[in-house]
Amino acid sequence: MPSFRIAAVVEGVEAREALRRVADYRRWPAASAAVRSVEVEEADDGSSTSTWEVTFRGGLMRWTERDWLDLDGLTHRFALLEGDPHDFEGAWTAEPHAGGCRLELLADFDLGMPSLRHVLDPIAIEALEEAIEDVLHVLFEGRIRVEPTASAPLAAEA
Repeated sequence: MPSFRIAAVVEGVEAREALRRVADYRRWPAASAAVRSVEVEEADDGSSTSTWEVTFRGGLMRWTERDWLDLDGLTHRFALLEGDPHDFEGAWTAEPHAGGCRLELLADFDLGMPSLRHVLDPIAIEALEEAIEDVLHVLFEGRIRVEPTASAPLAAEA
């Protein structure tokens, strides 16, 4: 299954606060033109369910995922429940870093079209990276430095 990774150093924001901002999906539509809507429903067990509508290749992708935010463990995990992708799961992690923190997203996804994987996966990875970088720049008011991506080798290895 293809994987992608995005990592960024955030200046002047502690790790817990940075992770809390990233996990606040209600803010994502205002931060990226690709994210049309996100509806979040909190569950009694501390998890939440988020329903997404995202522009992809001139069309819309829709999915619902379960999200688990663990501020003490500095992780935010998510897993697909239903929707257009065949599979989508991963986690954000945060760690203290000089003068702020470092965020990393590592995720696996499968669009469910094996015969087109070699064409669609690189396009999907690029679209995800661009949208997430847009969101990070807005959430942290430009005080981020995105690390060079290793997504292409991760996707090629899958």
